[in-house]
Amino acid sequence: MNLRSRASKRHSPVLQEVLDFYPIKTNKYGRQKKQKQVNIVYQPVQAQQKRRKHVYISRGDVGEVFFDEWEDIVLGPKVQLLQTVGIDFESLPQNAYEFIKIKPTDFELLQEDIGRTYLPHSQNPSSVIIGNSSSIQIHQFESHPIHSELPKKLGHILNVGKSVWAMDWCPNVSSEREQYLAIGGYKSTTDEHHTIGQRQTEDMNNSIQIWKIDCSLNISDAKSPHLDMVLCHDFGCVFDLQWCPYGAHDKFEEVQKQNSLIPKLGIIAISFGNGNIGIYAVPEPDIIRNKYCLSPNKTLFVKLTNALYTFSLPNVMCWTVSWGGHRKIASGCTNGDIAIWNIEEILIEKISHGEIKNSEVTSPIQYFRAHDSCVRQVSWNSMQNPSHIMSCGHDGRLQIIDDRDPWIKNNFQRIRAYLMTACWPNHYGGVLFADTENTVRYIRMEDLKKTTGVMMHHAIVWRIAASYFHPFVASCSSDGTVKMTNICRLRDRHQKPIQVTLYRLSIEEDMKTVKYWDNIKSKETTTTFMDNKAFSHFFMPEVSIQRVSWNPNIEAGSWIASGGTLGLVRVESTKRD
Repeated sequence: MNLRSRASKRHSPVLQEVLDFYPIKTNKYGRQKKQKQVNIVYQPVQAQQKRRKHVYISRGDVGEVFFDEWEDIVLGPKVQLLQTVGIDFESLPQNAYEFIKIKPTDFELLQEDIGRTYLPHSQNPSSVIIGNSSSIQIHQFESHPIHSELPKKLGHILNVGKSVWAMDWCPNVSSEREQYLAIGGYKSTTDEHHTIGQRQTEDMNNSIQIWKIDCSLNISDAKSPHLDMVLCHDFGCVFDLQWCPYGAHDKFEEVQKQNSLIPKLGIIAISFGNGNIGIYAVPEPDIIRNKYCLSPNKTLFVKLTNALYTFSLPNVMCWTVSWGGHRKIASGCTNGDIAIWNIEEILIEKISHGEIKNSEVTSPIQYFRAHDSCVRQVSWNSMQNPSHIMSCGHDGRLQIIDDRDPWIKNNFQRIRAYLMTACWPNHYGGVLFADTENTVRYIRMEDLKKTTGVMMHHAIVWRIAASYFHPFVASCSSDGTVKMTNICRLRDRHQKPIQVTLYRLSIEEDMKTVKYWDNIKSKETTTTFMDNKAFSHFFMPEVSIQRVSWNPNIEAGSWIASGGTLGLVRVESTKRD
């Protein structure tokens, strides 16, 4: 009996596979040649080894990882899979700044005619085309729904009237229908420019717009966003802002017992054009309306008169802001230095003594040289254990610094160009940055020499953002595009990262109409994307998107906001069924 007949009797799939690979040979007479003996060893099938999960307890991660279902998701996050990974929110102090109280004398409520002088100058309505729709007129400080033209998408376009350079969602807001987005920047759009490192001294009236946005996923019942409150100030343009990530939101029930106090919406750190950083407690808008008997939809104009604290350094501008938990604030300066303050210690000292008299308390706990030129962005490694800072700057360096020993730097990337943005997601063992080819690259902390391209743009990348609740990261660029990708797919080396374009912005031939291109086909992130034509692309400055931000509340974790030079901010849900 030959091998083929024995295989048919035993029904051995392993032997049959060997016979298919080594076909039976015959001579010229059609007789079967003598076969070499094949020794087949049967081994039990071993279970596939699980992929290594990138979780590092030493840098503050909790012992959780993303669900395996995330690895096969490409087009956008699924709401039913949202989870808190890398941050144990329950262990964080929910009311860390309970000792900070807002009194009616801590702010000034302005009349509408006076408050509007702090807003951008009046402009004509923006002419916008969404998809294949006709031209839509969006007036200043008003909004228009995206889903009226694109039924499969849920979102809005806000006309804020200013060039957007600072934007952040308010955290610790439990209601999905009452999410707040703070927007700052220049007072004008394309006709305003500021020299790096030069303090602003003229036209100091400016504002931070706080929009109230309904982030529910019910399209038929979603309310239109509206400008809820305007924070007016006399400190020039806003280069950067960030809310305290937790512990600064008051519960209404506890504060309403004392009629003389107003609950805090949160505590916000703002980098101003005069070179200083101001820390402010923002009052809850609805409580102010109830207290002063104002109409529910009336826009409030609140003058920032009493700062909790103001950071300033001689002969240098504090340009960027980053909270390290609720205690620390790091700022990258225009001369290449990084300063770190212990804001909790400063505020406790101020409350206990009425004013800060000890100069040792007000000085930074760390001040050190980090870069040879201005620092573009700083970011902390973790909320729970903020001990390391990642920074990038105009000297082309990307480095990680231990704030306990800042003179020892881990410089793990160096390019011959400006390094504009970098992101350190709290939930994953790696960092992201944008290189000279306008490619967003991902670096695993276990191998700092290897990078993986995850998103590619045709112009400079201004900002990279990551979410707390899903593995999608987003980036925005001067080419007018906002893209996102799922970095969980990098667990499997056989899967290639796929970039999803949320939208692309362009200017029509009349130079007045803005068009949003949606439903752009997703593509793999490969080097073929950068063809020869890519280097000859020049984009108009009006289409630039400078800021992108994910919502930090799990009730609205799929929502993202992005805005740029034209003063148009787009907020939308990225969820996919």
